[in-house]
Amino acid sequence: MKLNPKFVLAGISASVLGMLSSAVLAAPIVYANNAGSPRLDIIDAATGIVTDSQILNGGSGNGRGSVVVGNTLYFTLANSGNVYTHNLTTQAEAVAFNVAGSSGLSTIAYDGANFWIGDYSGTKNAYSYTPTGTLLSTVSFSMCSSFCDGLEYFNVGGQGRLISNRGDTQSPGIYDVYDLVGNLLQPAFITVAQNGRGIAFDGTNFIVAGSNTLTTFNGTTGALISAQTIAGIHNFEDLSIDYNITIPPPPNGVPEPESLSLLALGLVGLSLSARRRKSATK
Repeated sequence: MKLNPKFVLAGISASVLGMLSSAVLAAPIVYANNAGSPRLDIIDAATGIVTDSQILNGGSGNGRGSVVVGNTLYFTLANSGNVYTHNLTTQAEAVAFNVAGSSGLSTIAYDGANFWIGDYSGTKNAYSYTPTGTLLSTVSFSMCSSFCDGLEYFNVGGQGRLISNRGDTQSPGIYDVYDLVGNLLQPAFITVAQNGRGIAFDGTNFIVAGSNTLTTFNGTTGALISAQTIAGIHNFEDLSIDYNITIPPPPNGVPEPESLSLLALGLVGLSLSARRRKSATK
């Protein structure tokens, strides 16, 4: 049986697109830091089941921020200026760097290269830091009352954005969108019934934490999609989804040069092979 090269290439393209679509549409794994004695709960968002829990910082401190990149959790405490690392396999921990002048940190987000970290010392500030601890910038959120502990980075049309709540004790919890220098772009983009807590972006939608709930909102409109109560005793603060999955491709969906080159070489090779087979049968 001879295969038409056009159908072979179309099939490969469809398979690749299908795999990419499945990766994006699959319900995410949510990583939730808990206030009080810090603990990371790992939650299957499809079922709402906690599949694992890991103690952070020996159970000492007041858990706040969480960022997961591959196998590494970066976390913060409300009573420390340190950003810590936690290996999700070995559970080994270390101090990544210190945010100078801050006695406490709230939520933490990641833009694919650097971190955005909320202050928990009574200011309206968030800081951009490199993974080695160099301060890049400081922004102030105009709608924040103080102690804002819901912060996330996301991307719209190739433009980075920040979304932050208005304060730890504000109820209902209101989340506003800012640009990367702190200009308010969209006030009250999301409103959630419970008081302000952490937020995560899954590449399409936002997931907002209540003390024992996860509420999903449309990433484009801010409209409520669903809410689920997580069984067990929890005190959720910041949320994270693996940033290796959620950081979007370059603007306009253009593949990285290495990926584009490999794809092109593969398609050319298939085309040449099909032509040789066709010539040989003549």
